[in-house]
Amino acid sequence: MRCPQSIVSKFGLLFAPMLKEKEVHWFPLRIRNSSLSRLEVLKERLDHEQSVVSTYVPYTFVKVNAQRMGFTPSLMNYIFVRVSLEKLRKIKGDKSRYEPLRFIMHPVYDEDFNKGTEVLFVSDKRMDDFVRVTSEANEKVIFLDNLDYACRPSQEVQIIEGPFTGVIGRIKRIRGNRCVVIPIGRELAAAITDLPRKHLRYLNPEIIHNS
Repeated sequence: MRCPQSIVSKFGLLFAPMLKEKEVHWFPLRIRNSSLSRLEVLKERLDHEQSVVSTYVPYTFVKVNAQRMGFTPSLMNYIFVRVSLEKLRKIKGDKSRYEPLRFIMHPVYDEDFNKGTEVLFVSDKRMDDFVRVTSEANEKVIFLDNLDYACRPSQEVQIIEGPFTGVIGRIKRIRGNRCVVIPIGRELAAAITDLPRKHLRYLNPEIIHNS
């Protein structure tokens, strides 16, 4: 018997419900040997799939040259797809169009501490927060390279003041600054940096909700 919701205990173990094939979720997918052109082609194809509810790729506003600014993908080798697992398996089965796409697997434990693996998916709340944070041209938002540290379980907080009010993430210290990290499993993480203590509300210290 599995726990009713995805949580990370204070021991750092992920307890997750078994994925139901017909339920619609957000799935992060890795793109093998990705490039800008490959990412754009895959996104366009997925956007035209009737079974796909939506897709998301974070973009960063960058300086192209002295006269022009433009957008470039923040994560060249990832794409997020909202769809059922059943439909996603069928889409991935079309190797001529989607061969580069890879599921991201992660370890899960049942209530008896038996270890298994499952396709990584992201809760609607976590994905809403991730999209909200990563879709803004805000210099305080960064993607983290040290995923072992960034995705490690820690105290969960909610931002209660400022442009990211309502966002929930994990409190971390990065280069001495207080940050709120929004992790996607143990695969990637975005952070809002340099947040005042008064802008945060600390949540239950015993249970850290996972993506």
